Amino acid sequence: MPLIDAHGVRLYCRWEGREDAPRLLLLHPVGADHSLWDEVVPLLTHRFQVLRPDLRGHGGSDAPSGDYRLDELASDVLSLCDRVGWDRFAVCGVSLGGMTAARIASLAPSRVTALAVCSASPRMGQPPGGWDTFAQLALSQGMGPIADGMRDRMFGEAFRAAAPAIVQRAHRVTTWMAPQGYAGAVAVLRDADLTPLLPSLHLPALVMRGRQDALVPIAAAEAWTNGLPQATLHSFECGHFPPLEDPAAFADVLQQFVAPALGA
Repeated sequence: MPLIDAHGVRLYCRWEGREDAPRLLLLHPVGADHSLWDEVVPLLTHRFQVLRPDLRGHGGSDAPSGDYRLDELASDVLSLCDRVGWDRFAVCGVSLGGMTAARIASLAPSRVTALAVCSASPRMGQPPGGWDTFAQLALSQGMGPIADGMRDRMFGEAFRAAAPAIVQRAHRVTTWMAPQGYAGAVAVLRDADLTPLLPSLHLPALVMRGRQDALVPIAAAEAWTNGLPQATLHSFECGHFPPLEDPAAFADVLQQFVAPALGA
């Protein structure tokens, strides 16, 4: 699919599945792109029409300089949905994508039928040195050091040994990312706080996490489930990226959750 102008920023996206199928929007984490979902989408398109964009700053989308805001990411995606004619849909996001998904649900409650967040926190904690240190590292040295660090933190040693091609693909996507896009995106992780909005999100919600996730603790999942009025929690036996580490289980849990809300 070509680049689509959305909210003044051109977004690249993949749009798959039957035209008449219920609609499911998938949003990736920081440092990734739409390919995060490559193993999951074929397990969903028999039942759903799936839209998976590259967020502002990522993949094939525009990467303007400067700090990004969560409202910008959410408005970008809502504008994209307008452009492709999606009026109602379920949304699932991982990490930064999960935060964006929740903000979309709060900005457009009449359009979002169900919300799924994975490996995310309503308010991201500060890493050692702070998010600005990561942004400056990307801007001064390029994305290589960031990609190396993400590979080592996001994937456990066992998965790196068992699935080197998937790990290498994720590493390559991060390496190729525009440094200014990464720096802009981590400003969202530094600044955004969804906690006050959660009680107002009266829709079916699913919170997912990996039990071996070293980056997002169980307390983050509990913050979602305690704050969202209709939330349930599901844990996978993996690390930070369940869609990559256990795509079959992830797709099964996700479609069972969203199907009733979408009438699928």
